[in-house]
This record gives sequence, structure tokens and C-alpha cells, in this order.
Amino acid sequence: MLLLYFGSESVWALSLLGLILALAAIIAIQAHRGRVRGGNEELPGMTGEVTQESDARGRARALVRGEIWQVYADTPLKLGQSVRVRAEHGLMLKVEPVPERDVSLGEPS
Repeated sequence: MLLLYFGSESVWALSLLGLILALAAIIAIQAHRGRVRGGNEELPGMTGEVTQESDARGRARALVRGEIWQVYADTPLKLGQSVRVRAEHGLMLKVEPVPERDVSLGEPS
């Protein structure tokens, strides 16, 4: 369109088109430079609530970030207890109980 408006041999149109393409390339490169921080990488440090008590194997279920996860801890977990995620191992989370005064609404500490 610019070439039609300015004429096919216009240096200004070609320069403007080149500038627009260069800016688009710079923006695209910068968008891909940052490390993705989402998904399961952000789970450690988040808090959740136990929805199913520990079984004989020490596994329980907890609601973390709006999702039910299979969790395990060094101590038995009780229904409704607040827990903090320490690590993620596949589809299982290692958690630790959180003192009641230190509960934050699912956000990392």
C-alpha cells in the first residue's frame, strides 16, 4: 500500500517499510529472550489446602493454584491443613505443613 501511495520508486516508502520491518524484528527478538515462568516452574513456594488426608503410603491430595495435586510430606497431613510446596517431582508435589499464622492465599512466599 505504501508503494502505491508514494510511488514504486520512492526512497521514502522503501525506507519506511524497512524501518517498520526492523522494529517488528527487534520486538519479536526481545519477546523471545525472557525466560518463561509459568506452568509447574512456579509451584515451589505456593501454598495450598489438603483435600484428602494422608493414606498408609503417606500420600494425600491438596488444592494448589486451583488444581488438585497428589502430595506427600514427612509428616501425616490432615484434611483442611495448609501446606507449602517445596518441590515438584513429575505429577507429585513434596509439601510441608504451614503454621496457621503464615498462610498466604496460594501465592509464593
